[in-house]
Amino acid sequence: MNAKEWFTLFLRLVGVLGIIFIVRHVLEMTPTWTSPMYLLILKWVIGVVMGLYLIRGAPLVVKFAFPDKSGTAP
Repeated sequence: MNAKEWFTLFLRLVGVLGIIFIVRHVLEMTPTWTSPMYLLILKWVIGVVMGLYLIRGAPLVVKFAFPDKSGTAP
C-alpha cells in the first residue's frame, strides 16, 4: 500500500469511529441538556454527514493532500 491508500484508509476509519460516537451519544440521551434540542439534532446531522463523507474516502481531501503529478499548472 502506498501513502495515498493509507491516508484514505485512515480517513475511512475516522469516519466509522465518528459515526459510532454519534450513535452512542444519541442512544445515551439524558434530560439534563442545557442546549436546545434543535441544536443537538443539527449537530448530530452534521456529524453523520461528515462521517459518511469520510467513509466514502473523502475524495476532495485526498486530492488536496495528494495532488496529481501531471506536471501542468492548475
